[in-house]
Amino acid sequence: MISCEFLSSQFAYRPAKRLSLLAGFALLVVATFSAGALAQGTYPQRPIKIVVAYAPGGANDLVARLVGQKLGEELGQSVVVENKPGAGGILGTDTVARAEPDGYTLLLGAGGALTINPSLYPSLPYKPQSDFEPISQVATSSLVAVVNPALPIKNFKELVQYAAKRPQGLSYASPGTGTPLHLAGEMVKGMTGTNMLHVAYKGSGPALTDLISGQVDLMFDVIGTALPHIRSGKLRPIAVTAKQREKALPEVPTLDEEGLKEFNVTVWYGLFAPARTPTDILQRLENALIKIGNMPDVRKRLDTLELTPAVEGRAALGRQVAEEIPRWARIVKQSGAKVE
Repeated sequence: MISCEFLSSQFAYRPAKRLSLLAGFALLVVATFSAGALAQGTYPQRPIKIVVAYAPGGANDLVARLVGQKLGEELGQSVVVENKPGAGGILGTDTVARAEPDGYTLLLGAGGALTINPSLYPSLPYKPQSDFEPISQVATSSLVAVVNPALPIKNFKELVQYAAKRPQGLSYASPGTGTPLHLAGEMVKGMTGTNMLHVAYKGSGPALTDLISGQVDLMFDVIGTALPHIRSGKLRPIAVTAKQREKALPEVPTLDEEGLKEFNVTVWYGLFAPARTPTDILQRLENALIKIGNMPDVRKRLDTLELTPAVEGRAALGRQVAEEIPRWARIVKQSGAKVE
C-alpha cells in the first residue's frame, strides 16, 4: 500500500521537471500541427507531375500539356508531363494509383483505362472508383474513321465492301487496347460482320504514323489529332462516331447515318489524383482547373484541337466514371471485344 505521505513527497520532489515535460509535449503538438497546416496551406511547394498513360502526340498528351502549362501558372509551380504508355493505359494509370496521395502526382486520364478496362481485363492492378479522386473533366471529343488514301475507299459502305473482297480483311489501329478508339472499331466489326484485325499501339502518334505509311488500313481517332492529316491529304475521313456531324468535317456523315443506328462513341479527358489525397488539396486543384477551363485562350486552344471544353468539377467527373463502367461493360459484351 502506498501512503499519502509518499505520493505527496513524489509530487513535491520534481514539480519543475513535470512542468517542463508538459510544456515540451505541448510545444511538440503545436509544432506538428503548425507544420502540417503550413504544408497544406502552401501547396504546392515543389513541381507537380501529370502522368499520361499513352505515348506523346495523341489527344491525351496535348490536353495534358495544355493543362500542365496553365496549372503551373495558376499554382505558381512548374508542372511536368510524363508519358508512361503501355498495356492499354494500365501502366501509367497504375503508376498514379500507387503514388503518394500528396497532390504531386496526377493523372490526365481518358475514359478507356478507367471505364472500359474493368470489363476487358479479368483483373486490374487498380480499382477505378476507389483508387482515384476525381478533380474535373477537361474536354470531350468525337472520333472520326480515317483510312489511308491509297485504298479505294471513299465512304463507309465502300469500306465494308472492300473488306469483304479481301481474304485478310482490314487492319485497324488504336492507341491501345481498351480505349474508346479500339472499342469503336470492335463495335463496327460486330454490327457489320466486317473482317477487321485490331493492331494496338502505345498512343495515337505511332498509330497515325503507321496508318499514313500504309502499315495499317484504318483508324478511329479523335478529330483534333486526325484533322491536320485529313487537311493535308494524308488521310481520308469516311465517318464520325458521334450522333451529330462535326463542324470541322460537315461533309462527313455519322455512322448512324450510314446505317449503324444509335452508334454513338465519344471520348473525354479528366484530371485525377490518388485516393486519400487531402480534401483541401483536391479543392485547390478543382478550383484552379475550373478557372483554367473558363479562360478564353484555353477554350480557343481546345477549339483548335476540335475538343469541347467540359470543366464541371469533382462530383460531375465521379458520376461520369460511375455511369460509364456498366455502359461500357454492356458494349464490350455485345461487341465481343477481346484483349489481344
